[in-house]
Amino acid sequence: MKRAILVAGALAAAVWSQPVQAVMICDCCAKDRPELCTGPCKEVTQPICTPVILPNVRGWEKSNPLLRYDLKYLELKGLTPRQLEKVRRWAEKQRRRAEREFRRMRARAIRGRISKEAFRKAEERRDKVIVNYQHIIRAYRTARRQD
Repeated sequence: MKRAILVAGALAAAVWSQPVQAVMICDCCAKDRPELCTGPCKEVTQPICTPVILPNVRGWEKSNPLLRYDLKYLELKGLTPRQLEKVRRWAEKQRRRAEREFRRMRARAIRGRISKEAFRKAEERRDKVIVNYQHIIRAYRTARRQD
């Protein structure tokens, strides 16, 4: 029994001590963008400021990154098939997260625990995430066709 607990503890420590690989969206129009975004944003031209996705960033975000930016002009060229798949899975995860949060808010609204205004805002957030998710999937499919 003690051995099983020690093995489980060692496994958990090994898993949680590893930095998390995440996906980061860089807003190339922002003046105060992170240092990681400087290189990829050099190629972006100004009239249509396209966001850039970095597929292998260490870190974790608490808020849904698909809420922050408009990804209408997103392009995923230059990524390997493996990186493209990682971006697609990440986008799926963020969409599911937004849907789950919306279902919670809808249940709370049905029970009368939140106002109609709060429910409307939750619905708007979910809609924005879904639109950005669709932009990512469009860019993903375009990039996959070019491979």
